[in-house]
Amino acid sequence: MEPPTTASETGPSRRRVPMWLIIVSMVVGLLLSALILSRVAGPLYGLLFPLDVPVPDGAQEIEHVKPDKGAEYWIYRTTESGEAVAVFYEQEGGTCYFTPKPVGETEFPVEGPYSVAQCSGTEEFAGLGLSWEVFIHTGYPEAEGPTIFRIYKYSEVN
Repeated sequence: MEPPTTASETGPSRRRVPMWLIIVSMVVGLLLSALILSRVAGPLYGLLFPLDVPVPDGAQEIEHVKPDKGAEYWIYRTTESGEAVAVFYEQEGGTCYFTPKPVGETEFPVEGPYSVAQCSGTEEFAGLGLSWEVFIHTGYPEAEGPTIFRIYKYSEVN
C-alpha cells in the first residue's frame, strides 16, 4: 500500500473554469460580434459596391463629374426620345414631372433643345440610401443624340 500524497508533493492545485461559463461567454461574444457586424456591414458594403443610378440601355456617357463637395453627376446621350427616357425612369420607381406642351400642340413649336421632364427617385439597400434626379432634354441634332440627360446622384447613410 502506498502512503497518501500531500498537495506539496503533487504541485499546486488548479482551479477549473466551469464548462457552462465558457459556453455562455462564447455565446455572448458571438452575439456582440453579430451586433457590431450588423451596424458596420451596410456602410462597408456601400463603400465596396456603391449603388448606381439606373441608366437606359444604349445610352452613351458624355461626361462624369465627381466634385469634392456636392452631388456627383453624369451626362448621357441616347437615340431614344425624351419621353421614352422619362418612361424608363418611371419604370425604375422614379417620379417624373413632364414639361407641359402648349394647348392643342403635339410638338413643341420651338427650334432646338427643350426640356422634356425632370425625374427623381430613391433606393435603399443595406442601410444606405441613394437619391437621384434626372433632367431630360431633347431636340438636339441627330449627331448629338437627339436626347441628352443629366443624372445627379445623392448618397446618404441611414
